[in-house]
Amino acid sequence: MPQVTSRRSEVDFAWKRSQLCGVTHDSLPENLTDTTNLFPAKTALLRAAGATLSAVGDELAGLDLSLLVADRSGLLVQTVGGAQSRIGAQVEQRGLIAGADLSEEKLGFNGIGTALETGRGITVDGDEHFVEAFRDFSCFGIPIIHPGSKRLEGALNVTAPTESTTSLLEGFGRTMVHQIEQQLLQNTYHDEYSLMSEFLQASRGTDQAVCAIGDETVMSNQKAEGLLEHIDYGVLRSTIAEARLARSSQASIAVASDRLVAVDIRYIRSGGEILTLHPLWQKKATIPRGRPRANMAGDVWGGRLKAVQGRSGSVAVVGEPGTGRTSAAREASRPLEPTLIDCVDLQTAGAQVWSKRLQKAVGATTGALIIDNIDLLPTAQLSFLRQLVSDDASSARIVITADSHAQEADGRLRSVLSMADQYVELPPLRERVAEFPILIEAMAQKIASKKRFTFSATASQGLARAHWPGNLVQLRKVLMQVLAERASGQITLSDLPEIYRRDQNQPLFGLDRAERAAIVEAMAAAEGNKNQAARALGMSRTTLYRRLRSLKIEY
Repeated sequence: MPQVTSRRSEVDFAWKRSQLCGVTHDSLPENLTDTTNLFPAKTALLRAAGATLSAVGDELAGLDLSLLVADRSGLLVQTVGGAQSRIGAQVEQRGLIAGADLSEEKLGFNGIGTALETGRGITVDGDEHFVEAFRDFSCFGIPIIHPGSKRLEGALNVTAPTESTTSLLEGFGRTMVHQIEQQLLQNTYHDEYSLMSEFLQASRGTDQAVCAIGDETVMSNQKAEGLLEHIDYGVLRSTIAEARLARSSQASIAVASDRLVAVDIRYIRSGGEILTLHPLWQKKATIPRGRPRANMAGDVWGGRLKAVQGRSGSVAVVGEPGTGRTSAAREASRPLEPTLIDCVDLQTAGAQVWSKRLQKAVGATTGALIIDNIDLLPTAQLSFLRQLVSDDASSARIVITADSHAQEADGRLRSVLSMADQYVELPPLRERVAEFPILIEAMAQKIASKKRFTFSATASQGLARAHWPGNLVQLRKVLMQVLAERASGQITLSDLPEIYRRDQNQPLFGLDRAERAAIVEAMAAAEGNKNQAARALGMSRTTLYRRLRSLKIEY
């Protein structure tokens, strides 16, 4: 009796999940008419399952039994069994063909979808199926786990009429899955050896950056290592996958704002790709030896200010304290020579003296006039400034800066900023995770111009995870402290102050914050559809579920 209660609770819970996903009892599989791009012939799962199941295909032909194989997202990739048998005909009539989506999100409680959802074998017998169309079947679903990487690769479902003995289905299914998993491992060894041979041949005697990407492996020569340190491997794999689907041999990937790496792709027959990486910024004469150009704050501005440089009209530069507003205003003024009026001086000089100084500067300046920290001005001076920004009477190009927090709280300040012809908002440092590797090296080069420092990937990640309330100013102080204790060479995680050597279980900062934002955006764009969001993010649905729980995202 306890076993019956436990089993009933498991089914009830699975049905609740199905209802929450919006599945109805009359749902049917969604089938794709074109599966060419979806299931390339050389995918690891298809090769392993095909090699294993072809051996039992003849034996199954005379049995009332069907085997279904789905990938990790729940898409059916292969069916094996007697097409002329009763179960074979029913399977096909119910739409269980290549391309059918059997995920719990689409079809509720079923062998494949629930095995993928729970990560363990599951029996679903007759009326336990949430969808009525499957209630003539007894099913046993088993996840397929790669023995080497322990990664979920897909699931196998043994399907038979409801009167079948489920214990026999389970024994047969587990035997088949074990053989598929062993074939996966064997194929991986062969594929990695072939990929290594191709990589050695491609990288031998070349001065180019070369790397190899396999299902479980990344290999790179010395020149590629520096570039790969700045590249997120998940993004790289997603980019290569998109290129494969588009049958393209070229792609590009960003390593920071306006910093692109061109990628030439050679697909290996046994699986994997050989990539030749070309950092595009190294072709610019203004950046010697591939080092990024740093402005006064050590920032890499990218395209943020290019749109306003050299143009006429006033400019508003807004950002949190420490984001480099003053330096950004100077960049925005180019090629004009700027004159700086700082509103901080009003506190010491007095409103009347400061106002006269501003009016004099307006009349005398023919280049650019930067009015810094306007959020500190009282009402009278803000009114004058609003008029100055809104009309074109001044011969100087007016550039104003303000604290973004003050802008949110002060309607008068927003009114002045809204009058500017161009508006530039500088993001806080915590939102610039992708720029960190180049940003910190550029700033380090500015701090210690006569020394050469590099930062390991773990050091970059440790800094990127921090919250940085002081933004660039705070980062500069930390780097000055770190560099003062080193003569040159590579900065590793152990060289950083203790607060930046966080473990991965600390609150969300840096990389986790960026990942959370990306997942929330993808889920919103997909209107809560986890399959679509997972594909857009380049991850499996199981991984997406795990990250949703880990990052405490409610959907």
